Amino acid sequence: MTDSKTSKSAVKVPKSTQSKTPSKIRKNFKSVIDLGNHWIKFYLEGYDLVREPSWYARCLDNTSGKLPGHVRYVDGIRTDLKNTCWLVGNQAVRSGSSDLMRLVEDYTGKSSLWLEYFLGTLAHLPQINSEMSLEVTVTCNDVKRHEPIIRKNEGTHRVELAGIPCSVNVAIKTVLPEGFAALKSQKLQGAATICDIGGGNTSISRFFNSEPVGEVIVRDFGAEYLIERISCNSDLKTLIKQAPSKDVINRSIEAGLKIKKSETGEKVPFLAYGESALNFYNVYDFELQDFINCRLREVIKQLEQYKLGGDQILIIGGGSKLPLLSAALKKKGFLISDNGAFDNLTGLISEVV
Repeated sequence: MTDSKTSKSAVKVPKSTQSKTPSKIRKNFKSVIDLGNHWIKFYLEGYDLVREPSWYARCLDNTSGKLPGHVRYVDGIRTDLKNTCWLVGNQAVRSGSSDLMRLVEDYTGKSSLWLEYFLGTLAHLPQINSEMSLEVTVTCNDVKRHEPIIRKNEGTHRVELAGIPCSVNVAIKTVLPEGFAALKSQKLQGAATICDIGGGNTSISRFFNSEPVGEVIVRDFGAEYLIERISCNSDLKTLIKQAPSKDVINRSIEAGLKIKKSETGEKVPFLAYGESALNFYNVYDFELQDFINCRLREVIKQLEQYKLGGDQILIIGGGSKLPLLSAALKKKGFLISDNGAFDNLTGLISEVV
C-alpha cells in the first residue's frame, strides 16, 4: 500500500482562513464536515482543511495508537464504543484489518458511523487539545434519513486521538443538504441546479435565489460504478499482470490525464496506473463510455431540460473532475467547479466563520 502523500498530491487542499495553529488551551471551536462516500472533507477553526479517503477499519491488536486517524474510545455517551479502537483514512488501508471498508460500501454509514469518522478525522490534526468543545455543521446528501441518527452523537466523548487523551464535546449546529453548501460556495443567484456526481450516488438539487425548489433527486450510482468496472476489466488485468486495486485506480484517475509523445512523435493520451509507466487510458475511455451510456445519460438529459428552462447548471463532486467527462459536460454549457471536491465544505465555512 502507499502512504498518504500519494493520495493527496493530485488535489489542491484550500488553506484555512487562519494560518496559525490555535492555542493549546483553546476549548471552543466551530467545525464543518462533509462526509463523502470516497473522501472526508473537514474544517476546524485555526487549522488547514483536512481531506482523507473515507476508509474505516477496526484496529488489530498490534496497531500503534499514535497513528494519524487512530481513535481509542475510553468513555462517553456512546457506551457501545467503550474500549474499542479504530482507524480512519489512509492508515486504515495500510493496517491490513479484515474489517476494512469504505463509506461507499454502506449507504447508512454516513449516520451510523458518523461519530467514528468524525473522531477519526479529528485524529489527523497536527495539534490535539486536551479539551475540545465543537459546534459542528454537517452536510449530507439525504438530510431526512441521516440527521436524526447523527444528532444522537451530541454529548461528551473521552477518547485518545492518535494517542493523545482528549475530551471532545460535540454539538450539532445544523445538518444541511450538499447542494445548498455548493450554491453558497459558487454564489449563484436566480434559477440554479446543482448536480453532485459523488462516489456512491449522484444527486440533483434545484434552487431559486438560494431557496430549495422541490425534492432532491438522488440516483444510487456514482464514480464508484466506473471504478468497479475498470477494476473488473480483463484488459487492465492483462496489462498490469495482477488483480487491479480500486484504491490505485481511484488515485490514478484523480492524478489526471497527461499527453505524452510516442516513439514516432505522435501525441497520445496517457493515464498511468499508480506509480507505474503503464498506460490504461484505453481501458478508462471504454469504461467511461459505459458509465455515461448506462448511468449518466438520463441525468444529463434532465440537466439539459433544466438548462433550456433557464437554470444555471453547476456540476460538483469528485465526478466533476473525471478526465474527458468534465470536458464533455462543459461543452454542453454546464458550469464545472474549479474545486468540486471542496465546494460543499467551502460553502459551509463561509456560513459558520
